[in-house]
Amino acid sequence: MSKYKYSVNENFFNRWTKQMAYVLGFTFADGNIHKYSFGWEIQKRDINLLRKFKKVLNCTYPITERPNSCRLRISNKFFIKGAKERGLLPKKNIRNELPKIPINLLRHFIRGFLDGDGWIVHRSGRNEIDLGFAGGNKEFLKTLEKIIENRLDIKGKVRTKLKITPKKVISTTYHLEYFSSNAVQVINWLYDNLLEKDLYLDRKYKKYLEAKKIYRLLWLKMKSKKFIQREFHQPIKEILNDLTKRELNGMQITEILGTSKSSVYRWLVEARIKYPNGGKEIL
Repeated sequence: MSKYKYSVNENFFNRWTKQMAYVLGFTFADGNIHKYSFGWEIQKRDINLLRKFKKVLNCTYPITERPNSCRLRISNKFFIKGAKERGLLPKKNIRNELPKIPINLLRHFIRGFLDGDGWIVHRSGRNEIDLGFAGGNKEFLKTLEKIIENRLDIKGKVRTKLKITPKKVISTTYHLEYFSSNAVQVINWLYDNLLEKDLYLDRKYKKYLEAKKIYRLLWLKMKSKKFIQREFHQPIKEILNDLTKRELNGMQITEILGTSKSSVYRWLVEARIKYPNGGKEIL
């Protein structure tokens, strides 16, 4: 069998694109790179992601299937060289520095990392969303935490997790975690407004849709200023000022904010904002 039978876009890692940023992020979390091969082995239920990879990589290498997993492996020295130049080291626990990613592509890299080694969980008993990233390098996750804090103005926490294997070997991993509305903010940033050509793991995208729905229900139920301020990225007084200047009626304002008329009226009073007709229209 000729070693030239299969092909791949050898220049894929040479130019920054959304697809390249995602593939790089996913590989940082859950990819393997060696001297002569580069690849991913994931759960069989996620095989569609490898099919997407083949498409964006212009790749003819085959996907091989096992009982519980599937694998795409590429052997091309130029492709591997490009990946290594972007910081992909052979062992995941020594991948401690993020590549110098253009700021507009950061969310695609981080979404790839989350899809590769993270979780989105709905805790139904508390109606709470949890989101987390796992990794073998603490400094990498702390850098990730700082990026998210700078972008979204929310704080996460990197925790150390110890695990004892069946052979009594202690392994150390690190988790960066977010909860409730903070988790939903991160999810929205990573998955909102994706295009058909953008890359994502289907089952985590479905978790994103579920989280948005739950968040909306909690928002309506709690009628909280906190939820609305996070959604609009403004203090409630500025939000109400903007809406009243647009001469919207009470029903229109409550529909935009997704809360009750009584809450809107109370917040107007607290913010000392005069509404047309003394607020009668809202009541």
